[in-house]
Amino acid sequence: MDSHRWHRRLGAFLAVLLVTLLAISIPSVSTHVQQKPLRVQLRWLPQAQFAGFYVAKDHEFFRREGLSVTLEQGGPSVNGLQRLRDGEVDVTIAWTSDALDMRREAADLVNVAQLLQRPGTMLVCSAASGVSKAGDLKGKRVGTWFLGDEFDVGYWLQRYGLGLDSVQLIEQKPAARDLLDGEVDCATAMSYNEFQTILQEGALQSDLFTVRFARENTGFLEDGLYVRATDLQDPAKRDRLTRFLKGLAAGWQYTARHPDEAVAITERFMNSSDTVHQKAMLEEILQLMNLNKGYGLLDPASFRRTVEIVGRGSGDPAGISRAARGAWSLKVWRAAELDGPQRGPLGPAGREAFATLVTSSWFYGLDLIGTTAFALSGFIRALQRRYDLWGCFILTLLPAVGGGILRDLLVGGMRSPPFVFHDGTYLLVVLIVVATGSILASLLCEGAADSANFLRVLGLCDSIGLATFTIIGAQVALEADLNWWWMVICAALTCAGGGMVLDVVTGREPRTFQGEPYEEIAVLGALVLIGGLMIADRFETLQWPVLAAMVLSWMTVFIGRQLVIHHNLRSWRPGL
Repeated sequence: MDSHRWHRRLGAFLAVLLVTLLAISIPSVSTHVQQKPLRVQLRWLPQAQFAGFYVAKDHEFFRREGLSVTLEQGGPSVNGLQRLRDGEVDVTIAWTSDALDMRREAADLVNVAQLLQRPGTMLVCSAASGVSKAGDLKGKRVGTWFLGDEFDVGYWLQRYGLGLDSVQLIEQKPAARDLLDGEVDCATAMSYNEFQTILQEGALQSDLFTVRFARENTGFLEDGLYVRATDLQDPAKRDRLTRFLKGLAAGWQYTARHPDEAVAITERFMNSSDTVHQKAMLEEILQLMNLNKGYGLLDPASFRRTVEIVGRGSGDPAGISRAARGAWSLKVWRAAELDGPQRGPLGPAGREAFATLVTSSWFYGLDLIGTTAFALSGFIRALQRRYDLWGCFILTLLPAVGGGILRDLLVGGMRSPPFVFHDGTYLLVVLIVVATGSILASLLCEGAADSANFLRVLGLCDSIGLATFTIIGAQVALEADLNWWWMVICAALTCAGGGMVLDVVTGREPRTFQGEPYEEIAVLGALVLIGGLMIADRFETLQWPVLAAMVLSWMTVFIGRQLVIHHNLRSWRPGL
């Protein structure tokens, strides 16, 4: 009886287990696929510019992400941003200039991925134009489409003291016909399209005067993925967008590995095709992307340049600046983890803001003040030991830059060779301290370096240096893409590493091991910084939260060091 009951329970358990496994394995994909298709508006007619989209659809990379995707072709009469705003499509490809203009009219559309991370717009002048430098364009006939490409031309001309009023702007025909027929002297062209047509028509590149705005840092961002802000706030829709970006990235990566197959797939979506032209287009398009690392990642610095270019070109810089607020988001890109899981407390936008602040002139000034204070401590040690000039230089050098050198040697990679080999200012500071100190040492009385006023100034500068070096050390670890605890280690090493080496060289036990809080303050400051940056990371498009975290960390270290100096505080030592 018990055996029969046990068999029935076992059978029921196995049946439930089988049903559960079927529920997990079979419907998981189909339920996604049965969702309403994601409608994607391409910016132009089918061509290799969009090869990654066609490859992702043909090889079912979208389907593997549980998506049904409809690719809708564009054309001269299709306004993708308008269709997106009206709800006719879910995603569109658009130039940033067009998106900012539409946002200025209260259309809440957001860039979630930047497909072309470098602009493809060029200025091409024929050999017959006689143009060989920017100044030669004065009075020349310049063809543009008046689609925003004239903004790039004007921005570039301003660098050379010219303006759009110094040339004759002419609305040009498609396919660079005006330039080829001699009706204009110069014309805007896409590096992956019209410029390839010009070369295929027999023009020698060496005979042309060309300006690639990407290389001149004078072009605005072009093809980006845009969605409605309301969709971005919806978790379910945001998840669909994340899976779409994953599938698209897989499509472009496959395209880069198999360009001939990608062109063949693209041509199946075209009514007619010039295969040679499409291959040349794809080759150029791939050069405008970062497929190995950071595909689809919008660079905030490039976006700020875009806002400046479009603002100047439109004649409404204030309106464009307002439109730029909240115009992009990395939520989808970060969720897709195209570069792997995030390490450290900040995403790409926050890291860029942090790096910008740390390398700013005012922070660099604090860095040099701290370097001077640390150098003075070494120089005073050398005087006390009555070293010669070379000994003074070495002992001055060690605390000034020794911690940073040890940190850079430990981190390696992008920090090799160490920072002092890239910026000679630090060695110059050391030389100035040695030279000035040597002169003053011979002029001042013997106990001048022990006076209360001197020690007070030295302690103040030391506190500035400790606070500044804490942030610099943490930023180096973050820049090297290390985990958050390395920010703490690099901060402490930057602050105290040089002093420890100085103590070892002069045969003393490290002062910071004998109860005086020093590295501990740097560790505390780094932890405060990490916490502040984690909060700042929630405001990815804003720079001030990152600045607030830096200021809070800096003040924590500065005040902590001052308290130690003025109140002679000591660390707890085990057993005492």
